[in-house]
Amino acid sequence: MDLSRDVNTAEAAEQSVFTAKLINVRPLVNMLKTIGFRPRAICTISSSGIVFTVEDAQCIVAQAYLRTTLFSIFDYNTQLAKERNMARLAEIDPEAHGEEVEAASETTQISLPLDNLIECLSLFYGPSGSNSFSGSGGSNQGGIQSTSGALGNQNPLDLRGATTAHIAFNGPGSDFELVLEERGIISMCRLATFMPDVPVDLEFGKFPIVQQLIIRSEWLRDAFNELDPTSDAVTLSISSTAPYFRISTVGNNGSTDMTYSKDEQILDSFYCNEEQENRYKLSQILKCRQALAMSDKTKIRVNQRGFLSFQFMIPTDVDVSFVNFVYAPLLHADELADDAVRYP
Repeated sequence: MDLSRDVNTAEAAEQSVFTAKLINVRPLVNMLKTIGFRPRAICTISSSGIVFTVEDAQCIVAQAYLRTTLFSIFDYNTQLAKERNMARLAEIDPEAHGEEVEAASETTQISLPLDNLIECLSLFYGPSGSNSFSGSGGSNQGGIQSTSGALGNQNPLDLRGATTAHIAFNGPGSDFELVLEERGIISMCRLATFMPDVPVDLEFGKFPIVQQLIIRSEWLRDAFNELDPTSDAVTLSISSTAPYFRISTVGNNGSTDMTYSKDEQILDSFYCNEEQENRYKLSQILKCRQALAMSDKTKIRVNQRGFLSFQFMIPTDVDVSFVNFVYAPLLHADELADDAVRYP
């Protein structure tokens, strides 16, 4: 089958808000899995790339950044996106003022079933190595519509090539369309999209950064492996004097305390304008382990209010991609005391 129908080439590109092509879907799948601890994600598409965002319990926000360099083709029609967003806003709220409609964003934002998206993209190299949607007909599962031209089980695991993906989206209310091709086998998937909820904003950038360091990820991986899983919280301390960086937990198995110097073999950079010691929920911190496992380096930042950011630098075949986790700190005893005075 001729893929010059590339989601029907120039004609489709004219009609679609967004079209893109990936020579190999594996880097995209790996990036999405790093934030796959929630079943649904907000997908934000702009001329600079795509951002997938998930949040949990209003205390953790994780984002996977996919820059345009990851794609062999990336075409985002900004003007058409704005027109479609304006039309959608007018449809939802017919009484919206002209200024509100005009202010419709040039950025497209939708909610997607993240688990289904990963499943679709992994179609040709799932755990069993078989095509879960193969057959002459189609299927519809959990918002997925899929048709496949797979040739039975004639694609052995050891003969797989890179899966190519063509992506198209026509604006709010439309399906998110995928055309996957590998060694002449083609599968088409459509994912239902939804209006996103108002995203949680932990306002990390609202307060100045007082601590920042870049650590080789292997050191952080070792530290996470040593953390006591029975602990409720993990404490991070960054100081301008030794020990410069400390990670500790206290649990049923005792206490764990790891300290790091400013040795260039460990830290690439170090900045501390204000000494702080903050506690975070351990189970939430550990949600970043898959991103950490794939990364070369990790940038750690803490703002004035103790909010924590892990930015993981993940190498791909064509570029370095980034996954960012932001955590809200657990309340300190003095903050609880202040709240008790304010709200007796």
